Amino acid sequence: MRVTGHIIATALALTCGTMSAQTLDEAKQMMLDGDYAAALPIFEKALAAKPKDASLNQWVGVCLLRTGEPKKAERYLKVADERKVLEAPRYLAEAAFEQYEFSKASDLLDRYEEGIETANKKKPKKAAKAKKSPEADDLRRRTLLGQAMLDRVEKIVVIDSMAVDRDEFFKHYHLSPESGTLNSTDVMPEDFEVAEPSEVYMPQSGEFRIWSAPDKDENYVLMGATRLIDGSWDTPHPLGSVLDAGGDSNYPFMMSDGVTLYYANNGPESIGGYDIFISRKDENGFLKPQNVGMPYNSTSDDYLLAIDEVNGVGWWATDRNNLGDKITIYRFIPSDLRVNYPVDSHGLASNARIDSYRTTWPEGADYSELLKRIDSAEYGSRQSGHDFYFAMPGNRIITSWDDLHSPAARNAMEDYLERKKELSDRLAELDSLRRKYAAGEHNVAGQITSMEQETERLRTALREISNKVVRANGEAR
Repeated sequence: MRVTGHIIATALALTCGTMSAQTLDEAKQMMLDGDYAAALPIFEKALAAKPKDASLNQWVGVCLLRTGEPKKAERYLKVADERKVLEAPRYLAEAAFEQYEFSKASDLLDRYEEGIETANKKKPKKAAKAKKSPEADDLRRRTLLGQAMLDRVEKIVVIDSMAVDRDEFFKHYHLSPESGTLNSTDVMPEDFEVAEPSEVYMPQSGEFRIWSAPDKDENYVLMGATRLIDGSWDTPHPLGSVLDAGGDSNYPFMMSDGVTLYYANNGPESIGGYDIFISRKDENGFLKPQNVGMPYNSTSDDYLLAIDEVNGVGWWATDRNNLGDKITIYRFIPSDLRVNYPVDSHGLASNARIDSYRTTWPEGADYSELLKRIDSAEYGSRQSGHDFYFAMPGNRIITSWDDLHSPAARNAMEDYLERKKELSDRLAELDSLRRKYAAGEHNVAGQITSMEQETERLRTALREISNKVVRANGEAR
């Protein structure tokens, strides 16, 4: 009986060993398939039994890294690196990159490439050579972009953040009517191709639409179409290949000037997946887009930047907080003039990541009234008791003539409001002319060009008068 018991025990041990090996093989396959969350607990359990195993430490580190835990991942990846696992420095570089430690990431990539060269020198001539991972080159590209962006982090005030369901997150952007609308793709005619997921931008008139659709190569490109006089839509047309930037283009928003376009693209000029870009158009079409940089863009996906000029509020959405089925929307106060943090600012990376949006507030600031206004049903209309809505330095909002401290300031404000109405009227005329042109009245092309130049002059004048209001009221812009 004792012999039989020993045989059974041995068989069970062999079976358990086989099951363990199979489980690790399955976990490795999960990791290769990108299911890091499912593979992680299997690797952690195996590592608990063999805490010094180099491969297990690397696998746990990679799974933590790819599930949004770069700081925790470093502990395990360092063990793998100490035990000379060839790929460990590359993953450590990725962990540094995700924490905005771009210089450190660059150094680790250098060491990774040196390790590949050293390993190959030690191999016999006919032995298979170690190859640098293509991911390393992509990480190097993104690291260089990240460092350049970190040198130019815009100093903005983020007044709020919210976590919302990923599906149709843009419905939480409360735009004033003058800023247009963000719509689900189901507003499109049935025979129009659309990207999924995406949204459709329409100006206040509703006569023009911008959206994203797959091209013949299944890449997403931005499309436009105009409603004709008989109520039908003209043939959809790409807004311009210059906007594609080698990747998918999606989530468009156009400013009320009809010239400035924000959208997301995940091509080679992106640091994460989708980055937010800006482009403007002239008489020849859209110009080369520019990455808007940090803090709007991150090492994760960032989408759909929209600005409501009427009420002085902007929105953008991001995956940087790793919320799974939810997405973060930040609300901020836009500015005509970009001001960047000094490159030697304390906490620069934290500000770029927006670790805490409250740290962006000036001392003593309170945005509860503004947030209440944004969330109210009357947002976009003039509230009772509010004479106007004007942003002062320090992101202070004034809404009454009583807030102006001198006759010169009140005179400047009168001029500002008059010029603002003039700009609004010209933009409405410009929109009407563009619709006529799209309907076939090409003889209005000259009027469109003149009106575009006029609106640009009015915008410049409006900025100058705005500064005059501030100076006359005794405040520094």
